[in-house]
Amino acid sequence: MICPNCGANNSDSTKFCTGCGARLDSTTQQQSYQQQAYQPAPVAAQPDVTQPLTTGQFFLMDLVAAIPLVGLIMCFVWAFGDSTNLNRKAWAKAKLLWILVGIVLAILFVVLFAGIFASLINEIAYSF
Repeated sequence: MICPNCGANNSDSTKFCTGCGARLDSTTQQQSYQQQAYQPAPVAAQPDVTQPLTTGQFFLMDLVAAIPLVGLIMCFVWAFGDSTNLNRKAWAKAKLLWILVGIVLAILFVVLFAGIFASLINEIAYSF
């Protein structure tokens, strides 16, 4: 039996450690094995999400965002990803807002011009 206090080897029938005198029983032995068996995994280095982005990184983000479908997907990944740089996250959220504004304005213009076109067609049809 291994002493959980000092680590000395003792016989299984021993009640007290021969090295330090600590009380030995089956529960302390089990706890000792559990403590030895549990080794927490090393923590991987987390990327620093507060570092400012360089001009090149902003340029590449704009380049990727210019690709029609890929840019939209990457904006969502950057905006809502967990380990994304805070500057990239804020930029991507702003870009998504601009995309939303563009979509709303495009819908308004289509409706407006469709109404104007329909009224012109009606005017031409009734003028004959």
